[in-house]
Amino acid sequence: MSRNIEQVSAKEAYERAKSNPQRRYPSPNLGANRLRPTATPTGRPSFQISPDESFFTIGSCFARSLEVALINAGMQVTSHEVDLGIIGDSRGFTPNFFNKYSVHSIYNDLKWALERETFPGADILYHVEGKSWYADLQLGLAKLEFSVEAILAFRTQYLDVLARVADADVVVVTLGYVETWFDTKLGIYINTSPPLALVNAEPDRFEFRVLSYEDVLSGLHDIRELLEKHRTKPLRMLLTVSPVPLLSTFRDMDVLVANTYSKSVQRAAIDAFIRDSDNIDYFPSYEFVMLSNPDVAWQDDDFRHVSPDLVASIMANVIDQYITDPTNIDGEQSIAHNVAATMRLSAKAKDYHGVITAAEGAPDLVTRSTDLMLLLAQAHVQIGDTGTAIDLLVDADNLPTSKGGPLEALINLALDVGEIEVARHYLKEHEQRYPKRAGFRNRTLRANNLG
Repeated sequence: MSRNIEQVSAKEAYERAKSNPQRRYPSPNLGANRLRPTATPTGRPSFQISPDESFFTIGSCFARSLEVALINAGMQVTSHEVDLGIIGDSRGFTPNFFNKYSVHSIYNDLKWALERETFPGADILYHVEGKSWYADLQLGLAKLEFSVEAILAFRTQYLDVLARVADADVVVVTLGYVETWFDTKLGIYINTSPPLALVNAEPDRFEFRVLSYEDVLSGLHDIRELLEKHRTKPLRMLLTVSPVPLLSTFRDMDVLVANTYSKSVQRAAIDAFIRDSDNIDYFPSYEFVMLSNPDVAWQDDDFRHVSPDLVASIMANVIDQYITDPTNIDGEQSIAHNVAATMRLSAKAKDYHGVITAAEGAPDLVTRSTDLMLLLAQAHVQIGDTGTAIDLLVDADNLPTSKGGPLEALINLALDVGEIEVARHYLKEHEQRYPKRAGFRNRTLRANNLG
């Protein structure tokens, strides 16, 4: 028999509504800043984290983004590992080995790390007759051109890293997709689709499966029970749903529709799971991204990977809500990343006053960064404050990290406001200091008929 996610009296519901400052959905005239340019949903922490405690992240590729953001914010992240030998280096970016896209793939890795006797060993390696390579579909690799012995030795290193989950103070789990693959011979879900060569070699071995709400919920309970069995300290967990969409679908439907199901069913299962769990919270990183301006939320070259600046902003929100004394973190490092991320997000959204406001939060840090000084100067140009922009560019040009950008911005700004002689003066200075950047000077002279 199904149970409600919540069940309270009508009186309590009304009383709760009165004290909920985020009760009403934002509108253009009320609370619009909670959606534009970036959404700022609020979580409800049920536990706190001290600055010296450690995080362990696992899940989809978005988990790697959260991992980097936590490290940049000065937190200790035990799941981050970049040294896994020659096989680790073969991937180009070692942390990608740790991407796990479904709840069952996450469970597999944790179980094999914590209960080594359950690891299938060489059976997890797939080989096609006549080929010189193996595939480990739990790692997501289509081809491993190494010996079985070398791959299994690498696997031991890899599982040793995952076993750190037993000692981490907080576990962050990011669910990715519900389109999964099942190996009927081994009786396990695998992390990625089997290469067509494997399917052709054993056509009855692999099945494509789409997980249900019950599948996801059961998988979450399995993960919790496994961790509670092996951890050295009480379990505290943050759950998220990755906003990164399906690249493509194996279902017979539009990928937009398939992706919506994938994210929605996992999001729903998490609420049911939290209902029955203590010290396990949902953190709304999915809502942060999906409700934000798409032009700001995603990287410029696709609609799939979240802007690192938005990820940094999300994790700054986590730290603000969960860390008991954020000032005890590596303060300058954390503030610098947050200020820089906010400035870039605001500039991308053409919120130039937002750029200026963010810079005011850490002026000493901004004035030491050529890139941030340029960004701040451009914001002042956009609001018509040319004088301040010039002062900022002159200061930026004097920084040790300046490589010509501020001076070139001064030249362009002088030309934009009709100060031709000032521009000529700066062009001569540019030629003296940056003789190899003749291309910029020639383009500028031609475009403005200054030859």
